[in-house]
Amino acid sequence: MTSRKWCIVLVAVLLVTNGVTLGLLIQSSHSNDKLLESGKAWEAFTLNGMGQNWQVNDYKMIRTASSIYRGNGSLTYLGDPQNIEKSTYFSYTFYEKQAGKPRPVLSHTESSVNGPVAILENVKHLGSIQGAPSDWELEETSQDLGNSYVEIKWKDNLSKLHMENIPLSVTEEYSSME
Repeated sequence: MTSRKWCIVLVAVLLVTNGVTLGLLIQSSHSNDKLLESGKAWEAFTLNGMGQNWQVNDYKMIRTASSIYRGNGSLTYLGDPQNIEKSTYFSYTFYEKQAGKPRPVLSHTESSVNGPVAILENVKHLGSIQGAPSDWELEETSQDLGNSYVEIKWKDNLSKLHMENIPLSVTEEYSSME
């Protein structure tokens, strides 16, 4: 073979190998856009729960392979609002269980020395958090989320500290393969 034919063969081989490599890279980058356990592009869950003194309404958890969002719910006090109108302390912490152990995933605390913290106003819209998910968060199923709970602590008008754990259940679940 002449040197010109060798150059043509070499260029053809390089083009083919580059094409195969590019195809594999594109395929692997798209596969990372899916949740590993389900193969879905995204999942969204709404959780609700009711305790003796508090009700959790429409707490959200939305996840993709690269991001997780929690929050945007509300709390309703089921007791007499006058019992907490002068409260100086309130906190909530949402927990999800990983390998049977509770892990805090969203929390907020309010306290005051010179007046009330206005609990009833501040629970109409809970905060939210967003970030990159850890491996265990990507592996959670709706059944796992059904083991979630929120811990609420507050002081009444007499400065007596109360605590309540409210189990959460998944009431809505949405997902998409695309």
